[in-house]
Amino acid sequence: MAILLFVDFGFAHSLHLVAQYDGQNISGKAYYSDMTPAAQTYVEAYREGEDKPAVEGQTNDQGYFQLALVSDKPLKVVVEGEEGHRSSTLVGKLALNTPSGSNEFAQLRTDIAQLGDKIYLQNILGGVGYILGIIGIFAWFKARKET
Repeated sequence: MAILLFVDFGFAHSLHLVAQYDGQNISGKAYYSDMTPAAQTYVEAYREGEDKPAVEGQTNDQGYFQLALVSDKPLKVVVEGEEGHRSSTLVGKLALNTPSGSNEFAQLRTDIAQLGDKIYLQNILGGVGYILGIIGIFAWFKARKET
């Protein structure tokens, strides 16, 4: 029974967001920690210091989105997924000269973010080992008091 509980927690996921702003469009990708795209999720962009969204939209089936917006201020991009998942990031205007450089930069940022957000088996096993170690220390102190 306890093993089944650990398995459920091992597959828990969170929502992640990668976004960039080129001065005219906010583009990015939303995905879960198991690398599945956050398809058809709501995306909003707020200008700095404002509470009302400047632009709203949705991700496509692959988790990508593009929102048209012209702003001189930094923007806060918020993605709201299923089951209350929410992620946000601040984006400022990029200083890129070529459109192809912009696409390459976006792909590079996405790849780096996904590597950092991925849940690895070693992290799960390390967490389980940490918990078992704490339980072992607690049992050792309890056995020491009884003798």
